[in-house]
This record gives sequence, structure tokens and C-alpha cells, in this order.
Amino acid sequence: MNRVVVGTVPPRRILLIKLKHIGDVLLATPLVRVLRENYPGASVSVLVIGAAGEVLEGNPWIAQVWRYERGRGLIPLLALYRWLYRSRFDLVIDLSGGGDRGAICTWMTRGRDRFGHLLTRVPWNRNVTNRLAYNRMQPEPGHEVHAILRDLELVAPLKLQYEALHVTLPVLEPSVCRIQHLLSQEGVDVAKPLCVIHATSRWMFKCLPPATMARVADDIASDHGFQVVLTSADVAVEKNHLAQVRQRMKTTPLVLGGRLDLKDMAALLDRADLYVGVDTAPSHMAAALDLPSVVLFGPTKPHLWGPWPNGTRQQPYPRQGGAHQAGGHWVCRLDWACIPCDRDGCDGSKVSRCLTEMSSGFIMEVVARQVGRAWERHRRRIP
Repeated sequence: MNRVVVGTVPPRRILLIKLKHIGDVLLATPLVRVLRENYPGASVSVLVIGAAGEVLEGNPWIAQVWRYERGRGLIPLLALYRWLYRSRFDLVIDLSGGGDRGAICTWMTRGRDRFGHLLTRVPWNRNVTNRLAYNRMQPEPGHEVHAILRDLELVAPLKLQYEALHVTLPVLEPSVCRIQHLLSQEGVDVAKPLCVIHATSRWMFKCLPPATMARVADDIASDHGFQVVLTSADVAVEKNHLAQVRQRMKTTPLVLGGRLDLKDMAALLDRADLYVGVDTAPSHMAAALDLPSVVLFGPTKPHLWGPWPNGTRQQPYPRQGGAHQAGGHWVCRLDWACIPCDRDGCDGSKVSRCLTEMSSGFIMEVVARQVGRAWERHRRRIP
């Protein structure tokens, strides 16, 4: 299958720029795969910010990942610009959402075809950098379709063909060995199914009260027979929140908060049988590994950021509230008229009532729909 960039020959060197967070970077991998399938003779490089590059390590569709570290001074920035200038990319796609840094990086490549967004809801002067950087400028996409489909809209003139869309998350052997050793050290019973609960986010307005998550964890352990593993990032506010969950639990979980990097987290999720978490990067990681998932949403938009069901090619979630299934995953949220508001808490409080008032019973009704699928996964894994 060979697609042709409008008016030119097929590209040989492609660059994707995604200067966003971990989940955003992971959701760019379907486009990477589609590009490689349409241009099998091309190599694809990806430019990301720092640790977000860990979720791309070992990706068979990517030739090179450049991880730019913010705040390291002028020398790393000049090294980045030198790489962009000398790499001679002929197709550059800026998925960063119209920011100046992505536009400058695109301009530095001197690429033959440079795709980026024209910002339509800002003053004209905000588009000056973009007009200089992109020669295949596309209208800013709407906010009613999933981020993966939005990325594909940006490159619509390429007329890329695909049968299905897959999020790719490699699971690396060294991390698999570390997780196996860690679980063995902690005395995890391999005969019991494993449930990973990720109750925290860098934005705490996405999080449920510790007492609610503690009751959910206890019910999963006592009523359904799972070994519960609690995880969080190695960040003080997240580890503190996780400690409060643990203090309120009656059953005994394995607490790995702050102990895993992203590669080890991928290996743990690959080993697990069920996942429950808030709207954050590990939820996308779990979905990428086809792990039966329940993702808890409050003010944010699952129709834009919900866990992607691998193999589909259509919008997976509606805008309206309530619980919705897409493939092997469930989105759990209240059916309130104000959802999704896309705000950082109610009335600027940094606290979201649609999460603080979500009951553990409501969550467990959704979790119960995934238990059979999780046990089936467990039986396939354990002889």
C-alpha cells in the first residue's frame, strides 16, 4: 500500500512532534502505525518531552525517539534544533496542538510537507508562528471526537488508509523480569487474579476521595477474590493520597506507589487481569495492553480521552454521561447534566463533586461487568 503526499512523491523520513504528556504521546502511536503501513519504505521519528518517551521504547513502528528535557538550558535546546535541521525530514506532523514550541521545531526541519493546526479561536497574531512553520496548515479540529481521530484529521490530505486503529505499548523483557521478581518477593499468589488500582493523577481534581477508593479496593479483593495492587507516580501528593487509601482499607493490598517507572508499569499491567483507575496515563497504558479496564471520569471528556479499544476505527464513547462500554473497557461516570464540564473542579475549588459524590456501589456495579472477562484472562495466563 503506497499513499502519496499531495502533489509529491512518498516520504522517506517522517517526524511526529508531540510535546505533551504521557497519555497524549501514547495516543499518537496509532498514527505512527498507520503512517508506516501506508509508507512501508519510510522511517518514523518522534519528538517528545522527557519521560513521556519511555512509552515509545521498543515500538517496532518507530525508528528514533528524541526526548527533549525542558529546563536544562540552552545547550540541549541547540542540540535539538541541530538534529531537526540536519535530519532532512520530508514529512513533519506537529501534533502538539498549535503551541509555539512545536511550530518552531517544525520550521527548523525545513521539511517538504509540514502539517500543523491553524488556531481558529484565538487572535490572528497567535497564528503568525504557525503560518511560518506549516505549509500544510489544517483547521483546528473539533472537540467532539477522540484524540486519536483528531490526529488523523490533521493529516486528512494524505488520504491514509487503515482497517483498524491500535495503540502500541511495548512490554520490555527486563521490566517483565523485574516485575516477576518484585511480585515474588512480595509474596503475590500467582493462583489469584491481579487487579491494579491507580487512584491518583497529577491533577487531583480527577481523583475520588480515598475512602471511596478504599471501599472499591476492599470489594474487589473480598467479593471477587483479586489480589489488589495500588500504584501511583513517584510524586509526594500522589503517594500521600495513596497512603490515605491504604489506611482506610480492611484488606491487605500490595502498595507500589512511586516504585515503578513507566516501563515497569507496563510490565505490571501486562501481568494484571483487571484495571481500575482515574483518567490518567496508566489508564491508556492498560487499554493499549487489552487489559479489561474500568476508568473513572468526572469533569473530563471520555469521548475525547477515553481508553481506546484496540481494533476499532470509530468514535468509541458518546458525550453524554453515565457508564459506557467500548470493546473490553468501561468508562464510569455519573449521569449529570453538567458532565463533562472540562473544568479543574467545581467553581474553581479543585474538587469535582461528580467524583466526590460517586459511590463505591455505583463503581462496583460497573466493575462487576468486567469480572468475568478478567477471570477469563487470568485462566488463559495461568495453566
